Amino acid sequence: MNSLYEVISQSIDSVLENYDLTENTQTNKAITQQIKQVINLKVAPQIELIELKNKLDILFEYEKNYLTLLKDFKEEIKFANALQEDLRKERAKFFSEILREVSSTLSQAQVEESVASSWIQDLVKSYTNSLNLSSN
Repeated sequence: MNSLYEVISQSIDSVLENYDLTENTQTNKAITQQIKQVINLKVAPQIELIELKNKLDILFEYEKNYLTLLKDFKEEIKFANALQEDLRKERAKFFSEILREVSSTLSQAQVEESVASSWIQDLVKSYTNSLNLSSN
């Protein structure tokens, strides 16, 4: 609003400097100041409302387009969400159940601990890479 006030002030000053209203410069300054204040009080809020309306119109259009996209691609979004949910469940099951079973099976088969550990690390790395590729 300060910049608007400055524009109004400069405009009024440039117009009024062409006129010799009275010999009393104090009166001229007072009149000029009153004109600036009145115009600023009347015009500035209107301009601010117009600017606010323009911003709200842009926001409304953005939200409307966003909701249209959601509506148009609702099924695709549900499908992608279901895939990601399945991947999360599969990952949780792997680390909570399957990995434990593999470790137990290797222990029962009396596989050397260092070999079993290395094999499990490779399995985890391979499985994690596979899931990461699937999630992309």
